[in-house]
Amino acid sequence: MLDNFHEEVATKQNKTFDNIAYAFVWISIVVFGIIGMMGLSSLMALQFNISSIVTTLLFGGAAVLLFLKKDNLRIEYDYTFTNGDLDVGKVFGNSRRKLCTSLKIGNVEAAGMVTDPSFQKMLNDKAIKKHNWFVNREANLSYFYFVKKNDKNENVKHCIVLELSDTMLDMVKPYLKFGVWQGTKSISGAELAR
Repeated sequence: MLDNFHEEVATKQNKTFDNIAYAFVWISIVVFGIIGMMGLSSLMALQFNISSIVTTLLFGGAAVLLFLKKDNLRIEYDYTFTNGDLDVGKVFGNSRRKLCTSLKIGNVEAAGMVTDPSFQKMLNDKAIKKHNWFVNREANLSYFYFVKKNDKNENVKHCIVLELSDTMLDMVKPYLKFGVWQGTKSISGAELAR
């Protein structure tokens, strides 16, 4: 028996601003690191004064914090579909991956394109936890509503918005229960604005 398997990655289409911000963060890390090291060297020379301590803590801490958070500027989402299971992962800077959810498509109670009026009901319901796992607002966005148990064994309502291609959607739809898919055609937000 053949597996229904498809994998795709949602990457930002226009990366100009992100690349500039990423370069600026690296420059800031180096500059803040140098200033922090100068403050530390003053402390090592036994010149304990308040300005050396503040300089070391402030600039050294800023350099470390920027270094730890720099990959948040380069986020991608990967979607893996295998025989009715959809895994969504968040990738930081092409180096770290965090699993966002593993979803059995048969458990989805409502799904469709975000341009469908049914999605507005999901947005307005405060009891639903919303997750935006996409990088391009003008992309072909779809939503999936489901209920999942949390760590305390309580039912929690979730609505996830994903950037799936038409190929992926065509593979997902047959695994949905009858009547779950809302709407008929997939259109992007840019097409809706016309």
